Amino acid sequence: MIDKWFECKVKYMKVMENGLEKPTTEAYLVDALSYTEAESRFLEKIRPFMHGAFEVDSITRMRISDIFFNDKESADKWYRCKLSFIAVDEKSGAEKRSNAFFFVQASDLREA
Repeated sequence: MIDKWFECKVKYMKVMENGLEKPTTEAYLVDALSYTEAESRFLEKIRPFMHGAFEVDSITRMRISDIFFNDKESADKWYRCKLSFIAVDEKSGAEKRSNAFFFVQASDLREA
């Protein structure tokens, strides 16, 4: 079965350290077979962490080739990486570009 990934964005009022509320939008990545399943799985996971009103702002299909996890404790960020592959047609000599997107867990950009 081919994995389908969806980016789900949620809008809510975040309480800052100084006690003020600030409108915030956060994006999450969900593995699902359809938009409906993505929304259902997303709501199931996000509800325990949301206090007060929130709104699912958008659900977008993401074309991701692979996800690379990192076991290091310092790897607390995710980076979306784009690799461009260039293939040369032997007959015509024309270049053909194809892109692949990956998510990489790392502590900084250099490590990713």
